[in-house]
Formats: sequence, structure tokens, C-alpha cells
Amino acid sequence: MARALVVATSLALASGCAPSLSQIERGQTPATKEAAYDDFFKAVIDLRTEVDRAEADRKAARVELAKALGLAEDADAMRALEAAGERAKKLQGAGTALHLELTPEARLLATRKGRPGAEGEAEALVKAVEQSVKSSLDLTRRMRGIEVRARDLEKVRTELASKPPAQKSDIGRELDGAKNVLVDVSEKAASQGGLASSFVVGLALALETGAADSAIAKLVPGKARPAGGGGGRPAAAPAPGNAPPPPSKPSEDFEP
Repeated sequence: MARALVVATSLALASGCAPSLSQIERGQTPATKEAAYDDFFKAVIDLRTEVDRAEADRKAARVELAKALGLAEDADAMRALEAAGERAKKLQGAGTALHLELTPEARLLATRKGRPGAEGEAEALVKAVEQSVKSSLDLTRRMRGIEVRARDLEKVRTELASKPPAQKSDIGRELDGAKNVLVDVSEKAASQGGLASSFVVGLALALETGAADSAIAKLVPGKARPAGGGGGRPAAAPAPGNAPPPPSKPSEDFEP
């Protein structure tokens, strides 16, 4: 009984000494009754909420493409690239060549020279690819915007931190917490935007001649099987401001 009491007391003391997160780090909006601080904290929380939706939006951009390729709606990016390459190879064998252009706007060109009957399959793929690419590029642009807004909010935070609040409160602690939140927001935005962009570039490569292996190899070095074919016209490079290059580090979305 005495030992249990000692253990309970030790745990209570340990939890009391452990630093707790600020309200804003816990996802709550601090209320200070000072407009400048309240507006700032709300803007930070709103930005965090927006970037937290990015992963779901990125996956949603692949849903129609996955269905068009006969995959489950929640198929990961690598599986989608592989299936897109397989479908492109099949269409090429039937005399339909595919080419994904990213500028001035995303569109998939299908050049048909083969037997009748492949048109419907190609048209369904064209529509799904274009929708997926446009949604992915839109997400990339939004993530860039979030990074800019996070930097602007950090400047506001620095300015607010240099001025003492009108009354004693936990404002200083919340401003410190806001710094951590903004760093996290920026990192998530860069990651999600990069993943969306990587998928678009990989899809363009996979659709050229069914070379999914080379597309995956560019995204995840060492992960792909040896390429079994290739050639064809390379995909148009994204213009500045439309689609950034793929991130240097692979993510869990591109692991087999």
C-alpha cells in the first residue's frame, strides 16, 4: 500500500513538472480580449486547419483516376503510376499513343492510329488523368500559398512578441507556441505540395510509353524494377509557377 502511494505521488510530480503544450499548439484559439493578438491566433489556427486537409485532398485527386484504371479508390500513388503505365502500354499496343502536357494547362493527348474500339478506353482515361492532374496542380499552388502566408504570419508574430501586452496573461507563451505551429504548417505544406507535384511528373512519364518503372525510379531511386521499354516524346516541362519539381526525398506515398 505504501509503495503504491509512493509510485502514485512520483507520477503526479513527474506530470506536474512536464512542460505542457500551449493552447494554440493543442489546436485551440487563445482568447486574449486584445484584437491584434486574437486576430493573429485565429489566422494561425485557420492556416493549420487548411494544411491539415491537404493530405486528404491530395488522395482525393487520384480517386477518379484510380477508378478509371480499375483500382480501389484508395490505391496509393505508386500503384496508380504502375497501373497508368500498364494501361498506356496496352493502348500503345492498340495503336493509341498518349502524351501529357502540363502547360499552358494540363491535358492528355491521345493519338489514335490503331484498331477501332480503343477510343472509348482512351477517352475515359484522358478525362480521369486531366481531372487528377488539375486537382494535384491546384493543391500544389495552394500549398505554395500557405507557405507564403506562414512566413507572413511569422513576421506578425515577431512584431507582436516585441511589444508587451496591455495586461498580464499567457500571451508570450502562446506566441512561442504559434512559432512552432507555423514551422509545422510550413513543413506540411512543402511536403504535401511536393508529393502532389511528384505524382504529376511521375504520371507524365508513365503515360508516355507505359514506362512506369522509369517514372517510379525518378521518384524513389532504387525502388523500381528494371525498365522494360521506353522511348517516345518526353513530357513537356512545367513552366515556372505551374508545377514545381519533385521533392528530393521520397515519402511514404511512394513506397511499395
